[in-house]
Amino acid sequence: MTAYIEKYLSPEVDCAYEGWSVQRLQNLLNRKELARMPVIASDHQLVGSVGSADIYQLMNQEETYRAQLVNDNFRRTTGHDVENLDELTQWARRALVYCTVHQIMQPAGNQIDISANESAVKQALQLTSQQTLWVTRQGILIGQITAAKLLA
Repeated sequence: MTAYIEKYLSPEVDCAYEGWSVQRLQNLLNRKELARMPVIASDHQLVGSVGSADIYQLMNQEETYRAQLVNDNFRRTTGHDVENLDELTQWARRALVYCTVHQIMQPAGNQIDISANESAVKQALQLTSQQTLWVTRQGILIGQITAAKLLA
């Protein structure tokens, strides 16, 4: 990585893992006072981003939609569906606990994901000042560039 990029790059990035519960994500967002953060897989590949708006959207969906998400997560984990509908209804009401970050995140294809090279940083300068740019090398998250760093 060139010194040009390093002067803008912050290598410490708060991330969520895609397998976390939504409740764990919400606690981290609140504690760090963040609106949005990148989501990484267990191999540190950037897979998307997630934020408070995604949590809000989940909790304001119809109960049947939340029940479907809870059941999908249960099926992935156990290999079968929740058979007791009363239990599923109770779990759907606690979707923050029973749904994962992966289920509510925005995929990386919809995010600004730049490779660590000088031309990418120059392109980043042209983007809106309200964006945080996550920098990857071969898909692995290595840092972020914030609007404040670009404007300083």
